[in-house]
Amino acid sequence: MEKRILHLPIHEIHAWNQANGDKLEILINETKDDDWRFRTDLRISRPLHSIWSYSNTGVPYLNPEIVLLYKVKNTREKDHQDFMVVKDYLNKEQKA
Repeated sequence: MEKRILHLPIHEIHAWNQANGDKLEILINETKDDDWRFRTDLRISRPLHSIWSYSNTGVPYLNPEIVLLYKVKNTREKDHQDFMVVKDYLNKEQKA
């Protein structure tokens, strides 16, 4: 396996399994101290521990409001559909 060092402005890694076609996207985020910072607008930040949750099987995932924030840059129809599905489940803090 080849090792590579990532340098800014790389913020995401895409991988795929040639055998079965499974895809994986890894987002690399900015942090300062114990806060996550939205790289597009550093005024947007949250405590690092609050940007993810865990599935019932223990798999970590980004909370929906964070994922939707990343989707705003280049909105596609799929992104709009994702927003429409999730928006009514977001609490006041997540919407802010």
